[in-house]
Amino acid sequence: MGAAERQLGPYILREAVSSRALTITYRAEHAELGRAALIKTLKPTVSAASAFAAGLEREAKILARIRHPNIIDIHDFQRDEDRIWLVLEPLSGPTLAELCARAGRLDEGAAAAIALEIARGLGHAHERGVVHRELRPERVVVTAPGGVKILEFAAAFDGRLPSLPEPFEGSDTFARPDYMAPEQILGAETGPQADVFALGVVLFEMLAGARPFDEPKPEPADAGAAPSTSRASRAPREREEDRWAEGRAVAHRIRSAPPQPLRALVPDVSRGLERVVLRCLEKEPEQRYESGRAVADALAEELAERGHAQPRALIGRALAAAKLGGDELPPAQVPSVRPAAERRHAPSLAPDAVRLLGIFALVVAGGALIELGLREHDAVGPPSAEARQAGAPSEGRGYLKVLARPWAEVVVDGELVDVTPMARSIPLQAGRHYVTFRHPNAPEEKRTITVSAGQTVTLDVSMRLDRSALDAGAPPVEDRDASP
Repeated sequence: MGAAERQLGPYILREAVSSRALTITYRAEHAELGRAALIKTLKPTVSAASAFAAGLEREAKILARIRHPNIIDIHDFQRDEDRIWLVLEPLSGPTLAELCARAGRLDEGAAAAIALEIARGLGHAHERGVVHRELRPERVVVTAPGGVKILEFAAAFDGRLPSLPEPFEGSDTFARPDYMAPEQILGAETGPQADVFALGVVLFEMLAGARPFDEPKPEPADAGAAPSTSRASRAPREREEDRWAEGRAVAHRIRSAPPQPLRALVPDVSRGLERVVLRCLEKEPEQRYESGRAVADALAEELAERGHAQPRALIGRALAAAKLGGDELPPAQVPSVRPAAERRHAPSLAPDAVRLLGIFALVVAGGALIELGLREHDAVGPPSAEARQAGAPSEGRGYLKVLARPWAEVVVDGELVDVTPMARSIPLQAGRHYVTFRHPNAPEEKRTITVSAGQTVTLDVSMRLDRSALDAGAPPVEDRDASP
């Protein structure tokens, strides 16, 4: 950049921090106030009178309308006869892509906490009619205090604003559709569920260190095999063709193949978090969470069940573990250890007090062991059909009563339980469960329930039978009485 281009309006441009197909973002400082900012502007080769300038102005209007702690804030929008630029809040911290590259895999608590913050930002945008459409780890910044910010709303859909003929910065997205929902790949209209799918991919990647639709890694070649030609040594055109071919292969897997089994990659992942990920990655939009807000509610409940009341503390610890500027452990988490000199001069306790303290410690330790045993038991997942039929202990359990007309198979958390009508309720561990009703001549009915200990939840479902298929001569299916 030449000397004449080192200043844009009142802002001195210090260094470029990101460059995309049409725009470039700088760290900057106000010449008179000394206030730091990020400046996003069109590249010098792009005219301020072009349609791309209109796209940048559109992004400014979107950001101004969806201000939220988890979305990058816009301070100003300016233009002159030659340039157009956005003044954004300064951010300090790595992108989520950089954090994942450094850490490989994130701790389950940190991954859920980061996803929770992203979901809150997306949910706020969804409630205002805005769909991001480009969520990926490079579009998220993790700040040192444990904050999370979503960037880049250039390709966002906003029902209140005219749509661009193509996504403003879409040229570098469609070659690698790793985070795109199936309907987005097919060019169909996208809603908040497309962002939910992308968030599911991001959460899977944080947990497993790989994306759910990545091609499985090949087995190591034999030592005597001829070495393959590296991509770096190939001509630029061949590398570009490979890139597009890989993108098409990923797009095909997203549309038609199931995700890699998360538990095969992360054997100790909790059942609840696994269910959240898999629901985000459903092929059909209506089977996913309806918005970012719904994902945030599910993640907040998962974290609360495990005693993680402060998501920002978990994120800060992940940054510190990756040596990316995270804070030390928060004061509440630091064990209190008195200096040796203070311990030497501490007053001694009477024998009776010592015995009472010993008894108290045994009671506390016993309670902790019981709690640990219950948690480990709950982590195993929902009880099997055999355990249910055998009548598992009722402590910490609730019940599900199902009514289905005319009849249906009942699947709980992916496991076939029984076929209605059912004589008794289904015992379930306290917590969230996913129930599916299946009938050969009706679409599946899906429900999400939360069961408390000792509570009975009733689901009453009418299966929407396809009478036209029956009338057209479909094979007859035994029609059972409705559940009582």
